[in-house]
Amino acid sequence: MNGYSNQSSASMGMYRQGDVIENETGMTTEIGSTVLAHQRGSEKLAERRVLFMGLPRSGKSSILSVVFENAHPYQVISILPTQERVVYHMVTGIEIYDFPGIDDYAENQFSNAVDPSVYSGDTTALVYVVDSQGDIQGSLVTLFSVMRVAQAVNEQLPIHIFIHKVDGLSEELKQDIQQDIQQRVLKNMGYENLNSTFVYFHRTTIFDESVREALSRVVQRLVPRYQNLENLLNSFCTKSGLDKVFLFDVGTKIYLSMDSSPTEPQLYTFSCQTIDAMVDMTLVLLSDITGATEDDDDMTMQRTVVGLDSNTKIFIYHINSYLALFCVGSAQLFRQKSLLEFNCTKIAKAIRQMLPT
Repeated sequence: MNGYSNQSSASMGMYRQGDVIENETGMTTEIGSTVLAHQRGSEKLAERRVLFMGLPRSGKSSILSVVFENAHPYQVISILPTQERVVYHMVTGIEIYDFPGIDDYAENQFSNAVDPSVYSGDTTALVYVVDSQGDIQGSLVTLFSVMRVAQAVNEQLPIHIFIHKVDGLSEELKQDIQQDIQQRVLKNMGYENLNSTFVYFHRTTIFDESVREALSRVVQRLVPRYQNLENLLNSFCTKSGLDKVFLFDVGTKIYLSMDSSPTEPQLYTFSCQTIDAMVDMTLVLLSDITGATEDDDDMTMQRTVVGLDSNTKIFIYHINSYLALFCVGSAQLFRQKSLLEFNCTKIAKAIRQMLPT
């Protein structure tokens, strides 16, 4: 992988608005930008990893099947429980591990079931899935056992708690369940003197984009040179006069990075719907490109403008066959599309150097 230094946008040749541009289960299956592979528990885990754990039938495998295999939610409702560890490979070198459901609550039994060393490293994150309509008490007892083992190895391990299967619940009930789980988790961590600084809560369901948005939050800090990448997108957003910019893994609809401005949930949902509408066409068009290298501008020639409403548009710029920039801005901005395309070309080259594919 080529290195990338944190350069200013001016040194990269980007322009501000107004600047003058002189020239303008046992098998391996490839799905989009991911590869699904079953891996036995004795094999070494990747350096950058996300660990999915929870009770049996909590929804772990359903989440990952929807995100990484593009399975329809109704196809995975009755999915069989995971019997051995499964790994999903992301384009950035991050690997997502689906562990079999944990159904013994005793800490000593749990320690024997999962090697504590899996929690080590500063590029590891844990996702624990709680079925909001199931055995919440039993799930939290197991979660506390996991936390004790994990923090004994890695006190700063990010722990993301997915409060799952919230579909069909009223907004008031969702809030009550989340508040109850948060209070019980944080109270128990305080009682056991565990570090709650890196604990995060997400409400999720496979029937909307909440699982992808939550997983995006999980993987962002595991992306190589994520801080440089965020700074780069901040600069790009400012120089180009954009309201928001995402870097999407097109195959999974996970955003690997974005600028630091606030995000509206509806904007992410619309972006996912846009990817669904265009991904088949994009893959067909890219399959016609031959002889292009990673640094070849031919790989970035696929560009699309989609109207969000009468005042806002999304400009989609493909970095390669896996990654795309989603640029959100005013309709007036896109009257100067050549400026945006020029800056996208500069950003795309930097991102190709930063991220492994």
